Amino acid sequence: MNPRRLLHTTAMRLALRYALFYAVLIAMGLGLLYLSTNNYVDAYIAAGLEQEIRQLSKLDQEQGRQQLKAVIKAQSRVNNKSGRYYLLDEPHSLSKTGNLLGWPPQFKADGKVKNIWIEDNLISGHNDDQDGYWPVIAVTLTDGSRLLVAQGIRQSEDIQEFILATMAAILAVSVLLALIMGWRLGRNMLEHVDRINETAQKVTVGDFSKRIPLSGQDDEFDELSNHLNTMLNRIETLLSGMRQVSDNVAHDLRKPLARMRNRIEITLLENRKGDEYRHAMEETIHDMDELMRTFNALLEIAQAEAGSFRGEWDSVNLTDLLQELSELYLDQAEIQQQTFTSSIEPNLIIDGNRHLLAQTISNLLDNSFKYSKDTGSIHLKAKKIDNLIHVTVCDNGTGIPIEQHEKVLHRFVRLEEARSTSGNGLGLSLVKAVADLHKAQLTFDDNHPGLCVSIIFRL
Repeated sequence: MNPRRLLHTTAMRLALRYALFYAVLIAMGLGLLYLSTNNYVDAYIAAGLEQEIRQLSKLDQEQGRQQLKAVIKAQSRVNNKSGRYYLLDEPHSLSKTGNLLGWPPQFKADGKVKNIWIEDNLISGHNDDQDGYWPVIAVTLTDGSRLLVAQGIRQSEDIQEFILATMAAILAVSVLLALIMGWRLGRNMLEHVDRINETAQKVTVGDFSKRIPLSGQDDEFDELSNHLNTMLNRIETLLSGMRQVSDNVAHDLRKPLARMRNRIEITLLENRKGDEYRHAMEETIHDMDELMRTFNALLEIAQAEAGSFRGEWDSVNLTDLLQELSELYLDQAEIQQQTFTSSIEPNLIIDGNRHLLAQTISNLLDNSFKYSKDTGSIHLKAKKIDNLIHVTVCDNGTGIPIEQHEKVLHRFVRLEEARSTSGNGLGLSLVKAVADLHKAQLTFDDNHPGLCVSIIFRL
């Protein structure tokens, strides 16, 4: 993977920004920790100095000056390694007791811990660069002598350096981990995007069979890929249907167009009687009506499949609609000497388009009448089962083989048994499109003999 390309990804840019923000946040937190630690160390040292000078003052009062000097000398030898320094300045003595060589200038013995500048020349056995601001406390004893206790800064400086080094290491490791996480996140996101881009490029050049591979992690990219794959499936289906429709339209409409042209051409070859012209015009109008019905059916199927039908969408009383259709088809059954019955439950109400629903049920009834025997029996029933409404049309006609159930839903598909009858092979395609538009389920069942077609609506 190209590192330069990875650096220009949104994920990497976000990772760098968050790493910078993370570094600033950690630095602020470590800074507060450093200040708190310093304050704690300073308070601990001050408390130690106060306690020690109280003990030394008490020793002077209770056991005398000589005992105090002996303790100071002993402490100076022991505590010199720990950085503790002492000085006893007696006004009537030329010598000073302790490991601090002189009294700091302008420092008062008021019993308070203060940070005083201590020069190297005041430190017994000193090394270079030991000068600095030391915490110092001093008191005045009962005879006017001054007692001073100071803490060297070498140990506190070592502690500070250790804390700073630890903080720097924590900050560096945190930023490094943030960058590594951002790098890996960027690579992961870029791999997902590359898979999507690769599929999009292949689809762009016309390969609609390609789909985006899933990672199997069920993350947001898999969710997006699933939606895109569903969209590609839908596009492929629509394009396939459009190609099929184009081929079928070209094939099925060529005959009536050619028939109309030939009829008109033959009629115009010679002078004819008025009745002959009238008969030719009536046949031509009949063929044109068939063409118009075909185009109207194609338009309604396309609008229904696209969900863009312009009709009204309202509450539809299926009971009333089916009863009206039953009355119409009772007359047709009498004319064709067929039996038509219906059983419709009351108060069956759904949301939908009344015109499309009426045309859909009419298509099913027309097919039943068309493909039933001369003494055929057709039954229309509608009932509510749980939260579903089943509308079913049954007949005892030729039926449809199970293996052809999916095929007959395609446009212009007509089975061998239907070749001898009129029609354009669009009736069941419209039924399927309207059912999908209403989010209903279309099912076929064998009626032994004949066929039962059900449309199942959800309330």
